[in-house]
Amino acid sequence: MVVFKEVAFSNEKYLLITDSDGDSGDKGTKLLVHPPIQGSYSGKWPSHQYPELKNWSLDLPQDDGTKVHSLKSLIHDKEPRTTPFQTLGRRIIDGDAHWGPSLRLSGAFSYIENYWEWLEDILGRNKQELRENCLFDALYASLFTYDRNLHVLRAFCEAWCPDTNTLHTSVGELSLSLWDLHKLGGLPIIGGIYEEVIPCAEELTGVNEKKLRHIPQSCEYLFAALHHLQRGESNKAGVSADQWINFWFKGKTRYSKPKQRRIKRASRAQATQNPDGEIGQPRKFSSQDNGVFNTIGVKLHLREESYLAAFISCWLCVFVLPDEDPHYIRPSTFKMASMMAAGRKTCLAVPVLLSIYRGLDKISNSATPGCARAAFPVHYVYAWLASYFSTHYSTPNTMPGPTMTNYSGEGGARYFDENSARDLIHQGDKVTWGITSLVKNRNELFIDDGKLANLELSYFVSACSNYLVLHAEGDFLVEPYSPYRFARQFGFYQVPPQELGADVRSTNYDLSRILWRTAIRSKTESKILFPSYPLNASKHTSSGFQTWWSTVHDDYLLKGRDTLIKSIQSSGEQKRSKGKELANLNNLSKVDNSLEMKQKTVRNEKEILKSSNNKVATLEDLTPNEQFSKGTSVRLPSKIVKAIDHDSCNSHEEKRSEPFDEEDEQSTSTDQHWKRKKSKLDDQDLIFIDDGEPSQISVEGPTAFELLAKQVISSTQQMGASENSKKAVEDGNVIQQITPQKVEHMTPSAQKKLKIFDPPSWPRAPRVSEFCPQNVISTCRRDYIQMLWNNLRVMISQTALERMPALEMKANEIIEEMQSFNAADISNLQGLLKAFFANAARYVAVKSSLSNKIPAESYDELLSTATQHLRDAQSKERQQAEKISTHMLKLKEIDREEVELRKRLEFLDTHRKETLSLLREEQDDLTRVQGVMVDLQNEVRKIENSPPLLAEESQTLDKMQALLESNQKELSSFEF
Repeated sequence: MVVFKEVAFSNEKYLLITDSDGDSGDKGTKLLVHPPIQGSYSGKWPSHQYPELKNWSLDLPQDDGTKVHSLKSLIHDKEPRTTPFQTLGRRIIDGDAHWGPSLRLSGAFSYIENYWEWLEDILGRNKQELRENCLFDALYASLFTYDRNLHVLRAFCEAWCPDTNTLHTSVGELSLSLWDLHKLGGLPIIGGIYEEVIPCAEELTGVNEKKLRHIPQSCEYLFAALHHLQRGESNKAGVSADQWINFWFKGKTRYSKPKQRRIKRASRAQATQNPDGEIGQPRKFSSQDNGVFNTIGVKLHLREESYLAAFISCWLCVFVLPDEDPHYIRPSTFKMASMMAAGRKTCLAVPVLLSIYRGLDKISNSATPGCARAAFPVHYVYAWLASYFSTHYSTPNTMPGPTMTNYSGEGGARYFDENSARDLIHQGDKVTWGITSLVKNRNELFIDDGKLANLELSYFVSACSNYLVLHAEGDFLVEPYSPYRFARQFGFYQVPPQELGADVRSTNYDLSRILWRTAIRSKTESKILFPSYPLNASKHTSSGFQTWWSTVHDDYLLKGRDTLIKSIQSSGEQKRSKGKELANLNNLSKVDNSLEMKQKTVRNEKEILKSSNNKVATLEDLTPNEQFSKGTSVRLPSKIVKAIDHDSCNSHEEKRSEPFDEEDEQSTSTDQHWKRKKSKLDDQDLIFIDDGEPSQISVEGPTAFELLAKQVISSTQQMGASENSKKAVEDGNVIQQITPQKVEHMTPSAQKKLKIFDPPSWPRAPRVSEFCPQNVISTCRRDYIQMLWNNLRVMISQTALERMPALEMKANEIIEEMQSFNAADISNLQGLLKAFFANAARYVAVKSSLSNKIPAESYDELLSTATQHLRDAQSKERQQAEKISTHMLKLKEIDREEVELRKRLEFLDTHRKETLSLLREEQDDLTRVQGVMVDLQNEVRKIENSPPLLAEESQTLDKMQALLESNQKELSSFEF
């Protein structure tokens, strides 16, 4: 057992944990205490109430007589902004910021040894309790890792505006909402305040006037475990997550540290190192577990609760609210962890959203955002992008947890190059609006009268603009939350938004509590009319909004794309790239001695460089929009490979020499196993492009095939001699055709590295003495059409029958592209495809209509099983009914006794009152008698103090009186 004390040092209070009363502070664990904003030790809450809106929605009449519904805000009351917003993208374009070659983040969840094993044990052991506390889904989400595409993340950060906490696209603003975090990550919105503080010793161990503890006793055991793990440490810097897990969890290790794998760029990986999501039976506590409990003195009836609280504290630190070092346990989480383990519902969506806003703001405001080291739970951002922008593949099987689990696992992120990623995010025309919306096809009025279900109240709160608050160890952090600015995500009509009345980012003790109470409102009698979701939410805006947005946004992100992409390269890479371009120009000049040919070649090169604009400068640009079909392997000459990959790194050797970056797209830590180090291409420069989903070849930019087709042999010499000396121009690089004769004169090592490749399906120069452009063009067109059909054929063969109707539109786009070349008659193919997709649609419709039916061979078995389950349930129902009946009888007996006791109490109360009245009267009489007695005592005392008059003295006195009277008479009659 440990002892908790409170000590003061330098005007600060500390919680001191020691092994015994006699231990000095030097031998204990000392933690700084801060006053909480909730509980018995928080002081009286401020009486000030933040103003409320009674109606958060507004009806706007239209010219055609209809009405649309817009969203209102209480915290936005200034005129709409008329000047451009300051985003990271604008700062990069203006030269005030620079990406650099990497992007370093802190907070993305990664593999921790035995974490998943412990979590599975916790979920199986406390399933019912966690569901009642609304924590099961949120915990379940951490059973997986989450992938991301670096280019998409950069584009997202470039469009993020820290002033509004919204994402700026060409169609307007979007953002992560509280509701998104609830739907995607299972984070509860309704519940008590979340804060991170170290409690004082009295609050930690004391009880209130009802003899109930201020904080569950399991919290003491967490501090005791911390003290035990830190004991003997020289620096006492903290306890790592690994230490914490190894101390508490004594089960078997089932998930080993993942191995490095080559990144799958164009499709989801076929296998993953993540758990399968199945929650088995919980294990029994072993002697080792009991030894842990005995070490820190956990009582027998509190072992399950303490075990759960220990895990929740770990989960809060590594998944929910990671800090700059997410692999360390923060003792400030112990109070909230123990309260949640004891059954207290806690709002987690607010602090998580605030953390995300803060992290994105830090990146946006940094001069070197790639090195900002922002710490926030970025995996929730990946899930949001996956839902709204379709940046991820779905898991093969639907996961039973929150939505984000369906985008989990290594290789879950689709690949986008620098251009396609910025098209996707900055244009915003492919956003899936309303993907998380609760209200769909009809208007629904929500009134906060205390009768709303938790789900509806959560949706209500999520649509109200307010301030998010987090108290963390004395810091009161605030971020504005403005659904009013991205109202279309809730189905509302968007109008030009007003600006914040007060942009508060930090506050004091009292105001933080007021803002929190306002953020998680309840029973306010306010109302919101949520409209049915519009068919096209992106255009559900007023003309005034469109005019205003074009003024303050002006598509500067799309116009400045080149600058944004170039800011990713380091200065050294830019110099090497320029040097390589000059070398290529020099090589081109050697193709022909003719001045005319020199000028033509240079002009062609410049056109290619200009049109590509880095779009085909990297290996990644071949996928997925410009990819070949799944399973296709393309052997490219090494010079082509190097030219394609020069933007990300001029050579693989140079890339391997760069410092290791755990968040780099090209090279990732083994701990973050959903990313793998990029493997060096083999000797044959073999590129694998593997797409598990239907895709199409894009002709918007030059593909590898188009570049080769575009640059035919610059000059044709005589037959025979030309076979040994022909050269082709490929993206600014000269590719020399090596003949077997030349290979013979090479060294063995050079012969091993060199692979002669002449793709049979790619266009060749005609083997005639005269150059024939039309033949080359016709050949290229036919080969291009054949390539399109090969891709479409592979897509059809690899697509599940149930998904064929969704593939039809993509197939039609490819057919239209094939038809546009007029190089072959594809009418027969069109008819076959049309019939095929029609049959597929009928198949899906029939299968859907029969989906509710049960196969005949399993009907009897299922019916028997269900009937048996029903009988079992009925039996349990009867048993429960009998137990309830017994308890009801006991309750009635208790009620009867209570009535009798109440009557007896009433009689005693009346008798008590009468007795008290008589007592007061007797007390008054006693007081009067005591007064008379005092007077008599004084008289007796006076008499006793006076001496008696003797007879002789009395006679003498009489004689003196007689003489005096005689003298008086004589004087009265005396005359002169």
